[in-house]
Amino acid sequence: MAAVIATTVGLAPLGAAGAPAHLGSRGGAVPKSVLAKHNRCKRNAIDVPKCGVLWGIYLPPQPASTGWIAPYSKIEVPIGRRFDLVKNYSQWKAGVTFPTKAEASYANRRHQILEFAWAAVDYGTRAKISYASIASGAWDKSVIRPEARALKHFHHKVFIDFSAEFDGASQTGHGTPAQYVAAYRHIHDVMKAAGVKNVIWAWVSTGDLEHASVIRASYPGPKYVNWVGYDPYNFAGCHNEGWRSPYETFSPFYKWTRHQTGMRHKPLLLGEYASAIGPKVGAWYAHVATALHHLPRIKALMQWSSATSSTCDFRLTDSAAALAGFGVSSNSRYVLGAG
Repeated sequence: MAAVIATTVGLAPLGAAGAPAHLGSRGGAVPKSVLAKHNRCKRNAIDVPKCGVLWGIYLPPQPASTGWIAPYSKIEVPIGRRFDLVKNYSQWKAGVTFPTKAEASYANRRHQILEFAWAAVDYGTRAKISYASIASGAWDKSVIRPEARALKHFHHKVFIDFSAEFDGASQTGHGTPAQYVAAYRHIHDVMKAAGVKNVIWAWVSTGDLEHASVIRASYPGPKYVNWVGYDPYNFAGCHNEGWRSPYETFSPFYKWTRHQTGMRHKPLLLGEYASAIGPKVGAWYAHVATALHHLPRIKALMQWSSATSSTCDFRLTDSAAALAGFGVSSNSRYVLGAG
């Protein structure tokens, strides 16, 4: 779904700067009990929780009187908990860095981890940035080093996944797998040389095993990657595919990584996941927690709650059944780390 983001001009920040922590997306109060309920398990240096999973979401930011806000409270209040992790997308452009002041304010107020999918695309012109140009150092002065300075002044950890879904059809035109690896490593090394210590490095493919050879060839290596990620979807009723349970959706790539050198011991991140709306969507979301229990290397996941076309709609807020099922998994003992 990264291609959908790449068509959006001028992505907005996650939260509105200066808004009180207890306010929701439209100014309504969020109960303290909701904000207090989240995964409390201890985490290691790269934020892998000792128990449970980091429960995250991507919601498109929406305009409001106080600025551009992603309306997390529309989901947090009904499910009765806050998210551990929230996601936004950032472009590759001189003068554009993350987190923005609004995003930093949001992280400071609500103590949630920010994940940024850093696309090799200028959203304004839709120009694709070549991996070779990044690896050559051509963007160090205008993009990478300014980003390093921004992150050094941000006092929280952030997840970064560079050029997510690099193996997908929409990502053609950037370069070869070898050039992608060189670009990823270059960004990592420039950040390290600049003294940036608060980045958790994710590497996120589509997870489509039809692309297995490309995915394998695009792996930067265990020294450069903290989390291995993928984006599994149940597209039934959306792409004329058969219905797949959460376990059937998540497990193929999970099992594949067991046999891949440098990946088999890495924690797994679902950079995006969702089910198309259908008559069984409530049960699908209610069984996500059970699937995760059987796939214990998945330690974080980001629900994609957005529409990508008139036929592919994954918005939780547009389906009472989906939201109810999502709430069941959100509060399961396994997800919360309570059992």
